[in-house]
Amino acid sequence: MQKTQTEPLQQWIYRLIALHDQFVEIGDTVQAKKTKQLIKKAYDGEFTIAFCGHFSAGKSSLINELIGAPLLPSSPIPTSANLVKVKAGKPYARVYYKASQPIEYVAPYDYEEVKTFCRDGDTIDMIEISDETDAIPSGIVLMDTPGIDSTDDAHRLATESALHLADVIFYVMDYNHVQAEMNFEFTKRLSQYGKTIYLVVNQIDKHREEELPFSLFARSVEEAFQQWGVAFERIFYTSLKQKKHVYNEFEALKQLLQSLFGEKNKRLQQSIHIAVEQMIDNHMQVVIAQQEEEEQNIRQLLSFNNEQELLKKIEEIEQTINDIKKTWSTAKQQVEQQLATTLDNAYMMPYETREYARAYLEACQPDFKVGFLFTKKKTEEEREKRLSAFYKDLHKKIESQLEWHIRDLLKRFYEQYDIRDHELLHHIQQLKVPFSKQWLVEQKTNQPLVTGDYVLTYTNDIATEIKRLYRDVALQVVDQMINKGKAQQQLAMYEQQLAQLTEEHSRWERLKQLARQREHTRQQLRKTVETAMPLSDEAVYPFIHETFMMRESKRKTEEVSRANEKIQEEHPIPPAQTTSETVEQMIEKLRTVSQMIAPIEGLKQLAKEMNEKVRQLQQRTFTIALFGAFSAGKSSFANALIGEHVLPVSPHPTTATINKIVPPTDEHPHGTVVVQVKTEQQLLNDLQHSLRFFGIQVHSLQEAIEESANAICNHHVEAKERVHWAFLQAVVRGYEQMKEKLGHLLTISLEQFREYVANETKSCFVEWIELYYDCPLTRENIILVDTPGADSVNARHTGVAFNYIKNADAIFFVTYYNHAFSKADREFLIQLGRVKDTFSLDKMFFIINAADLAHTTEELQAVVHYVKDQLLQFGIRHPRLFPLSSKWALAEKNGETFKHDVLSNSGMSTFEQAFYPFIRQEIGSLAIASVRLQMKQAHKRLAEYIAEAKQSDDIKRKKLQTLQQEQQQLERIIEQYETNHDIHAIEQELNELVYYIQQRVFFRLPDWFKESFNPSVLHDRQANIKKVLQLCLDELLYSIGFDLAQEMRATSLRMEAFISKRYDLHFMALEKQWKEVHDLIVTKVDLPVFPTLEFPLAFEQLERSIFKQALSLYKNAKSFFEKDEKRLMKEQLERQLHEPVATYINEQKQRLLAHYTKQWNTVIDRLHCHMCEQMNEHFAGLLLALTAQASIDELQRIYDMIGGMNDE
Repeated sequence: MQKTQTEPLQQWIYRLIALHDQFVEIGDTVQAKKTKQLIKKAYDGEFTIAFCGHFSAGKSSLINELIGAPLLPSSPIPTSANLVKVKAGKPYARVYYKASQPIEYVAPYDYEEVKTFCRDGDTIDMIEISDETDAIPSGIVLMDTPGIDSTDDAHRLATESALHLADVIFYVMDYNHVQAEMNFEFTKRLSQYGKTIYLVVNQIDKHREEELPFSLFARSVEEAFQQWGVAFERIFYTSLKQKKHVYNEFEALKQLLQSLFGEKNKRLQQSIHIAVEQMIDNHMQVVIAQQEEEEQNIRQLLSFNNEQELLKKIEEIEQTINDIKKTWSTAKQQVEQQLATTLDNAYMMPYETREYARAYLEACQPDFKVGFLFTKKKTEEEREKRLSAFYKDLHKKIESQLEWHIRDLLKRFYEQYDIRDHELLHHIQQLKVPFSKQWLVEQKTNQPLVTGDYVLTYTNDIATEIKRLYRDVALQVVDQMINKGKAQQQLAMYEQQLAQLTEEHSRWERLKQLARQREHTRQQLRKTVETAMPLSDEAVYPFIHETFMMRESKRKTEEVSRANEKIQEEHPIPPAQTTSETVEQMIEKLRTVSQMIAPIEGLKQLAKEMNEKVRQLQQRTFTIALFGAFSAGKSSFANALIGEHVLPVSPHPTTATINKIVPPTDEHPHGTVVVQVKTEQQLLNDLQHSLRFFGIQVHSLQEAIEESANAICNHHVEAKERVHWAFLQAVVRGYEQMKEKLGHLLTISLEQFREYVANETKSCFVEWIELYYDCPLTRENIILVDTPGADSVNARHTGVAFNYIKNADAIFFVTYYNHAFSKADREFLIQLGRVKDTFSLDKMFFIINAADLAHTTEELQAVVHYVKDQLLQFGIRHPRLFPLSSKWALAEKNGETFKHDVLSNSGMSTFEQAFYPFIRQEIGSLAIASVRLQMKQAHKRLAEYIAEAKQSDDIKRKKLQTLQQEQQQLERIIEQYETNHDIHAIEQELNELVYYIQQRVFFRLPDWFKESFNPSVLHDRQANIKKVLQLCLDELLYSIGFDLAQEMRATSLRMEAFISKRYDLHFMALEKQWKEVHDLIVTKVDLPVFPTLEFPLAFEQLERSIFKQALSLYKNAKSFFEKDEKRLMKEQLERQLHEPVATYINEQKQRLLAHYTKQWNTVIDRLHCHMCEQMNEHFAGLLLALTAQASIDELQRIYDMIGGMNDE
């Protein structure tokens, strides 16, 4: 034992070896491996500071800066990674492989080659880099962990597998994504491990004080982590790019590290103790997993939440049973006493009755005879007569002395104890103990003389026996009444319940036994640590000795050449379709033509249509929809387009509003702001959506506010509930101030604008805001719509976003330079990919914002390639992609000089050179083509009118007859149209479109399942795993339901594209048929904007209980993620979802068919009417030309002028 200097660490080595051996003995190889790593750590005396966080947050860059050398790779795009340990000492690089012997690269080695190892997370477990540096003292290790992705098992496991080695953790976040949900989730779990945590908000050079005061930003960060229950020591705000930034605390971070270095030994022992407790706890999770199946089976049989409730219930039922039994026991004693008294008082053998008995007994004597002749018969008759007399008299005595009294006693008992049995009552009323005369005969004994004593004995015996018989019968009836009474009081049911509860109590006893076994195991492991004995160096040696394959790094003799392409050259801007005339020039021409032809019969209607077209073109606006996730820089980009800092930046990702920048009008001059506040119903819908995540259903707004106030009292909410918790909190805080404004349209000042956008207690009540602002953008008649983030909590924003995708003239999607697409981004881009080909023009522009973060041209190219590849995966081919810097673009427009090592300018001019020609020329060319067609139509009609007017009178007469026939033929062509063929084509197209939806949905289901049922939320430290499983299920159903609704929205757009093509084909077919009859030019009616169907989220009403069996497959996190339980649950859920998915698709298909059948009939009727109006006007003009003296010279002049305009 040479390396470890302190006695306490030596003791820890012995303890850890004892613990390791115990883990090996009980078969926990995972904890045994971690314990062995701790032994090596204690032996080397290494104090480890781990840097965790999301990729591109700057972890590697921070470590490189701390050690003063670029040892670790850093990249703005995500890479697969592994653990990397950096320490001071003899230079080397050690590569620990997952399935083979580690390799040590001796210095000098190729840094770039080692960096490639750092990116290999598939085959390499860990990299250890030692370098000669004074930045970190000996015995200190800086550990870089993979970028955290909450849905990626590999990244999570790689990081968590090393947390036992970390003595202090720095969790690093990018300034723009501090409040990302995964940051809260992961740091909360770290604090649960008992680790010392420091938070680092890096890249604060992105902060803009004019957009948001730094103090407000810092306070919101601190409050957010506190609300999540994250225990942290301090938050550092750093920038490696602008080291003199006023809020940069990098130097303070370095000073803290120096302080931590000085506390190494003290903290190291404490950290090892925490790690030991963590590993024991991890082993106990294994023990729990082993017992889980038995415990789960037991718990499924339990009907009480806790044992105390069960014991209380057992006590209650036992008391009830005892009370019932006591009641009837007392009742029986009382009735027995009363019956005994009744029997004792019954005097059944008075003198007369005994005399009858005496007479009968005497008749039974052998010497008894009657008469002299035929004595035997007479004697028998006399004996029978006397027996009958005795029997009859005795019967009367029994009836009067016994039966009536016993019946009365039993009846009183029946009534007293409320026995309800009519048959039993009838039996009591008819109670009788039957006995025969023969029975009286059988009771006598052979006695030679009939004495008084003999008669008395005989009659007493008979009386006693009859009383006994009546007593037995009466008690039988009493027992029947008691049993009936017990049944009425449900004694048997209580006894059965008691038996069941007793059995359940035995299950609780088994659970306590399992808990005692677990506690015994925990205590045994602790005792193993506490009672460990010192060991010899030979015993310690196997735990601290490592062997490496030694290898020299060979520098590559050939470098792969890569052209230093400029981004603008690699992604050339497609040339816009240019036209020789502007829309404004064509408007003026069209107005002139309409004025010239307005007085001419046959052209008056066309003139009106031209005037309407002029009005539309003069009032035309272009809607630009701006999309992107929260913190992608949408508002900054919008400000750069406007050229001023107009749109405020909201620090809250949950309550963003729809902001529109629109051209000023006379009614709304420059600087006017109009705010549409949500209606009560809209607010209720939003609250209902969020409250569902807490298992709360409400039906009124007041109830929703009250329940929201209750819900936010619980600060310990699950990750999936947090974003909705924040929304509910904002509503509750702002409701009193805003409730009177619900549903109102407010006009506010520009100064108040920021408050309604950035203050979450107001913005959560806003539906949309229109800012009337004069700037170069709005002077082009452009309306810029800054939409909520793709990850908005507002469920209705999905439908709003789709309407903008459908109807906007252009779409801007903004992503941030060094962040991958989020789940919300992904779903939005998938939807864009679905509908991209339905547009007549490619109207999508993709912006990579914050390109000034690029360190090299190669890095910038790599980011552009990455984004392009990602877009391709979403079905977006050949995107218009623009890397730019909104920050520098705004500065450029304000006259500031741009200086950057990589970019020659902000990139905004390149973007605008592509965008503005698209608006002016590509979109304008469609309007110009429409104007030219109307002018051509007027020119053609004039030519025909002139030609007909020049004909001779004979030809005119013949032509008049022909015209009437031609007009009738044209009308018949329209009348003969039948809609069935086209409706069938629409139905067939719809069937083809929806056929593959179900397959696509279930193809994506594994990814949704992985994201919903992921280790960041499903772990054994969850207090209420059933609730968490339900939340996971809800998220899965939401993802599938959302995708189904998105598929249907995309299908609606595809159907509209199909109808548009079908409409054009129908028009061209009619036009061709008409031309075969009469050569005339007609125009079609432009298709209207079809009403957008609202598609409900699938499964909102689906009963969740049908998935109970599938969810029960979860036993514990270990078996779920490492065994087959995850696959089994996914497959069962998939089977159960097939029918609901098919039902939803079919229901929405029927809605689509009905909707577009109606739309088709409507647009075809409009087209036919419009064509007939043009035909009638044309023929009216021809008729006038043929019958009246038209001014041919005037018509010719107008004709020539229009012809001259067309030739220009």
